[in-house]
Amino acid sequence: MKNIILLSALLMFFVLPSAFAGYGRDTVKVEAESIEEADRTINDYLRDQFPIISDDIVKKITDKRIIEKVDKPIEAGGGYFYKVNYVIGKNFLLDTVKILWELNIPEFRSHLYQIYEKDTIYIDTWNNVIGTSKDKTYAGHFEAYRVRNWPSWKDPEKGKEEVPPVPPGPKNPLGLFVVHYDENSLRYFHGTNKPKLIYAKNRSLSHGCVRNDNDNIAKMKEFLIKRVIKSKDLSSWMDSKRSMTYDFEKIDRFPVRIIYKTYMIDRDEKGLFVELYKDIYNYSNSSNISAKWNDESLITLSTKDNLKSEFKAKSKGEIPDDKLDTLVDYVLKRLDTYERYYIKDLNY
Repeated sequence: MKNIILLSALLMFFVLPSAFAGYGRDTVKVEAESIEEADRTINDYLRDQFPIISDDIVKKITDKRIIEKVDKPIEAGGGYFYKVNYVIGKNFLLDTVKILWELNIPEFRSHLYQIYEKDTIYIDTWNNVIGTSKDKTYAGHFEAYRVRNWPSWKDPEKGKEEVPPVPPGPKNPLGLFVVHYDENSLRYFHGTNKPKLIYAKNRSLSHGCVRNDNDNIAKMKEFLIKRVIKSKDLSSWMDSKRSMTYDFEKIDRFPVRIIYKTYMIDRDEKGLFVELYKDIYNYSNSSNISAKWNDESLITLSTKDNLKSEFKAKSKGEIPDDKLDTLVDYVLKRLDTYERYYIKDLNY
């Protein structure tokens, strides 16, 4: 049993196995003077334990809490307090974690997954800025192999060789942290000094690297230092403003997958949906695909055959075979890009 006694004498926090929680889960018990205080405590604990955890996951955990109201002893002043049990997946409570960071280039978003035992568990989705058609972000299977803290930046544009590097700090185009993944084309994930662009409609704006919201890249820095990099203690980096670089040992490396897919067909709590994305690099013209830099197996375009095949695989029988062609034609001709459409709402 792990016990953590917090500032309040009544605010106690510990983790214990739970027979009713189901396989792969623990019950975390919080004692507090209010439900709100207990929720804040579990929120702080989860974000300290697993910094990249999403708001949605935290909400699902707090929404399923089990509450017991307990009278205080008279000698303790009377009144009452709450014992609150939260059921949490064991995957969020590990000391060492492996992740998959997957970017879909034309979607302008990356998806974070945890690799846990034989499962790949979805964690969160982040907005990104990616390369322009001139300076593309490339599709491929990679590994994160290096991190940099408070980096300097040298403008890669031709004709600017004599311009001095931008020193580390908030005005630096790389932000305050960098995760390297592509040793050949020198592309990497980093923060930004132009945060508004992370939420612009068109986000094909960089020199090929992948820009992240500064809050997200800060969470990734904390997560990597606490849970991923175990070959060296980098805890001194947490609040440091020094420029530092660390090359991962093999055991620290984690997979990065960069895909180029101009649609998504999937399910959420509302049902089967489809999203379409622009072919921003015009890869429908195969001459624009550089075999030197791109893994062509990771490039999937919104063709009729591709959509039909994926709808059939994911529809679980709710789309009759004789309606597939009609649905796909409707999707390709009628739907806007960068919008989510639920199949049950389409009048096709």
